[in-house]
Amino acid sequence: MTSRPSGAGPVVAFFDVDGTLTYRTPETGWQIILADEVRRAVGRFVERGNVAVLSTGRGFCAVDDCVAELPFAGSVTLDGAHVALGDRVLVDRSFPDELLDGMVSEMRRVGMDAFFQGTTGSICVCPDESPEDDWGGVAVHGVSDLTSEVRAFGLAKVDFREGSLAAFRSSAFLTENLGYYDVGEGCHELVMPGCSKGTGARALLEALPERPSRVIAFGDSENDLSVLEVADVAVVMGSASERVRAVADIVAPPASERGVARVLEDLGLA
Repeated sequence: MTSRPSGAGPVVAFFDVDGTLTYRTPETGWQIILADEVRRAVGRFVERGNVAVLSTGRGFCAVDDCVAELPFAGSVTLDGAHVALGDRVLVDRSFPDELLDGMVSEMRRVGMDAFFQGTTGSICVCPDESPEDDWGGVAVHGVSDLTSEVRAFGLAKVDFREGSLAAFRSSAFLTENLGYYDVGEGCHELVMPGCSKGTGARALLEALPERPSRVIAFGDSENDLSVLEVADVAVVMGSASERVRAVADIVAPPASERGVARVLEDLGLA
């Protein structure tokens, strides 16, 4: 089924996950909730001949099944370090070994607790010799723990919590060699310079067989700013910070109020 005019390209929409498609409650903790209304709206958007793209800071292996099962034609993951369109991998970047070794050594030196995500796995850097951390993944206590198997995860992004922010800021090596995002709720991200959701979105758009009639991006945090700038229509969730809401063409109701579904319906796309 399609509702777009003959000869017109599809609408392409980039969908952030946490705080945009999904939300959490104090009762569910870290478990995300994807509302049925949002699930159905994304499905109708695609049924009308449009293109839905996953846009997330997570590695694809860390995307919850309820989100991964949505009808995405492509994905921009790890804040743009990995981009795929169907079965084609368009971008596949990871921390070079020298940089990765330096990051782990420096995080250990300053006492920083961090979580590295990759395309196929993850590691946590622990500031002490405890065998594991509550991040999950493989625990790393130094460069010697970075085995060939761990390096093969395609590690490309770092998450850390508010308690490690001062340690991060104390390190010239980390602040000068990595991009930084405050993604809210006491969570922070580090990425390779020149790597963002925006660069990933551009790579995917260039690879499409048909020029889009319109590009829409949905997001709620600092790591979404670059893809919101790429879009013709920037949709920012009402729960976002002032800095992010300032770039919005549309401010949507928060994810807990089915904001994505309501905007798609208001635009006549679902």
